[in-house]
Amino acid sequence: MKMLQRRVSPVYVLAVIYMFGIMGRASGSETYGDCIKYAVGEIKPVLSNGDRFCLQEKEYMYCKEFTCPPTACEQPLVPENYECLYCEGTCSYGGTVYQVGSGFQCLDGVNRCNCGAKNRIASTKIAQNSRSMCL
Repeated sequence: MKMLQRRVSPVYVLAVIYMFGIMGRASGSETYGDCIKYAVGEIKPVLSNGDRFCLQEKEYMYCKEFTCPPTACEQPLVPENYECLYCEGTCSYGGTVYQVGSGFQCLDGVNRCNCGAKNRIASTKIAQNSRSMCL
């Protein structure tokens, strides 16, 4: 019996390797305390009505994910850098609404944050790490 030999295109082989690489990174997340640990470059799932705050340490991203709080105004504003809507005179941060001028603990568990106009969050710059944020 004569076997047919089929030549496999190098482009096809590279495409298959690339797809397995993407699928591997997209499914490697794990729970780490209050966070989800992703490999750097891993595809994170889209959050509907939510957002995430992430810190990178070496080859991992440690992310806190949260649901957007409801808005108490008739015409919520769309933020520049965050996913959650907010009302004039407030900030939406980490699933909580803060009044402009108020201070609070940042999601990293180390720094102090302050709510500014137009949903801008200012923070101190003390070193951050995944243990302080997640555990």
